[in-house]
Amino acid sequence: MEEKRNDLFTLGIPAAILLAFVIMDVFFRVGLFTRHNVAEQDSAKPEYSLEKVLNGQYFEEYEAFLQDQFYNADRWASIVQFSETILGRREFNGVYLGKKQTLFACHRAEDYEGEPVEGSLRFLEKMTKEYNAKIMLIPTADEIWRNRLSFYADAFDQKAYLEEVKKQVGEERYVDVLGKLSAKREDPIYYRTEQAWNNLGAYYGYQAWCEHSGEKLLYQYDPADQEIVLQRFAGSLMEMSGLRVPEEKISAFRDLMEKDVTVTYGGKEDLKGYYRAEYLDSDHPLGYILGDGFGVLKITTQNQLQKTLFVIGDSYANAGIPLIAEHYRTVWLVDPKQYQGDFWGLVKCYGRGDNVDVLVLESVTGLLEQYQ
Repeated sequence: MEEKRNDLFTLGIPAAILLAFVIMDVFFRVGLFTRHNVAEQDSAKPEYSLEKVLNGQYFEEYEAFLQDQFYNADRWASIVQFSETILGRREFNGVYLGKKQTLFACHRAEDYEGEPVEGSLRFLEKMTKEYNAKIMLIPTADEIWRNRLSFYADAFDQKAYLEEVKKQVGEERYVDVLGKLSAKREDPIYYRTEQAWNNLGAYYGYQAWCEHSGEKLLYQYDPADQEIVLQRFAGSLMEMSGLRVPEEKISAFRDLMEKDVTVTYGGKEDLKGYYRAEYLDSDHPLGYILGDGFGVLKITTQNQLQKTLFVIGDSYANAGIPLIAEHYRTVWLVDPKQYQGDFWGLVKCYGRGDNVDVLVLESVTGLLEQYQ
């Protein structure tokens, strides 16, 4: 009997909240309360046409219309989310809801063990033995911020994997980003709503690279010395999950915004600077750094040293490259997932030479997913 009472109490809390908001919505609809800016918030009812019905556009517009007519739809979404979390739900469409309003992509151990691990280790061994590459793998937020994960969340053990990488390639070729980021885990080094480290996280990664390479740290950044370029950013994890958490900001280091560099995409288009302001108004605002969707690009700096860096990297590399690039005259960046040509042919062409350094700069999960 006691157990039944507890179950009813648990179910009763979210049910009571939902009932209260139903009543509130009715009051607003009949005019007992005043809704502000109705004319501005409500969209027009979509016009019917056979063509729009056949291609599905009419139903999409009508769904948006109904959602807009529903009083305080955002508040309703928050209430539904709150009710489900009260009942113990923590995973939403492949996304974990963690502490401090942080969203995590579900990187389950079963999805990465076996061939992904073995295939990636073979790749890294080849890169170090044949091209003398340095390996700089970036752990994702669910490894560094494990203290924010829900107690039951299944997260691949990236620390153990990186220990295997270090054994495979040798400490002299392994850049310890995990150690540096772990020491800075209390800082905001990842986005809360996106699978990416931010500029501050990339800066700490740059510090790890300098320490390992014996390079002089060219920048001594204060986290506050950034310029906010986008005030309201809701990343892909929020969209995937349907969860509502506070939006965040996108920032850039001021010194890098002023660098005189030329970026060539696919050997065809030359653009100045590291940043692409047009992406801030797009569906992919993180493309603000170097762009998005390219297979290969070339960066030419004003550095007088005749040194070239050839980087194999995923989207995580974009934030780190502008920092590392200042140590080289030329930087090549190729994304294996995006490049449509002969990948190994490209590596052989540009990844060898007396003044050429090779760097694998990818997220741990991004590298493993290439071998799933």
